[in-house]
Amino acid sequence: MNNFLRQKTLLNLLLIGISVWLFETFVHLIAMKEPFLDALALEVTAHDLYLRLMIITVCCFLYLLLMQNRIIKDKESQIENILNNVIPVCITNRNYEILKANDSYWSIWGRPENKSLKCYEHRPGQSCHTENCALTRVVNGAKEFVAESKKEYANETRYFIVTARPFLDSKNKIAGIIESFQDITERKKLEDEKIALINQLQASLEKVKLLSGFIPICASCKKIRDDKGYWNQIEAYIRDHSEAEFSHGICPECAVKYHSVLDKILPEREKK
Repeated sequence: MNNFLRQKTLLNLLLIGISVWLFETFVHLIAMKEPFLDALALEVTAHDLYLRLMIITVCCFLYLLLMQNRIIKDKESQIENILNNVIPVCITNRNYEILKANDSYWSIWGRPENKSLKCYEHRPGQSCHTENCALTRVVNGAKEFVAESKKEYANETRYFIVTARPFLDSKNKIAGIIESFQDITERKKLEDEKIALINQLQASLEKVKLLSGFIPICASCKKIRDDKGYWNQIEAYIRDHSEAEFSHGICPECAVKYHSVLDKILPEREKK
């Protein structure tokens, strides 16, 4: 209760006391036909004084009770306004019981009929009953705890960043935690696609490095020795270590060379 509310409450109590006192004085003026000053204060009996004080006390008590109920309703309304947003929010006490949650939260994990609902039963995870439990971390002194959680459906898996902060009671002591859940499913998919693309690029770079490194090749037949010690045709080696494909042909110099050889061999065969 702030200073303004305290001053307002004190003023209202004072007005109630004065009103009750004047009302009782007015009754004495009419019923007893006493002078105003006597009815107000001078000729007040102990019984009348006791009665007036009791009336003032009862009115003050009722007024304070109404004010307390109003403050409680205002706080509940503030909590409802805070919870009623797009981001899923859940309040859990120190006994792991879910006290309150908004519609966004229930739309993800479902709203069961059981009134006493434990968080580790409603959304079980790997950190439950461990040192990485958000409630355990906050109770042990953490002002904020951030972790990742997921919800598996039949067709997809949704990922969330869970942020837990202390939930304080009227004495400013930790009564539990307030958790908010930020959906990062799309970001997770982009990260997975990025990792897959990086792996493909790394694999391609490794192939390029193999072809650009030291390659043992035969000076005579031009075969290439691989890492296992086997000798392979140069076209087979390049095809296995790159995306290149070969189509066989013959260059003009080789064509002249082999045709000249054939021209010498064929006549000799014909003579035989």
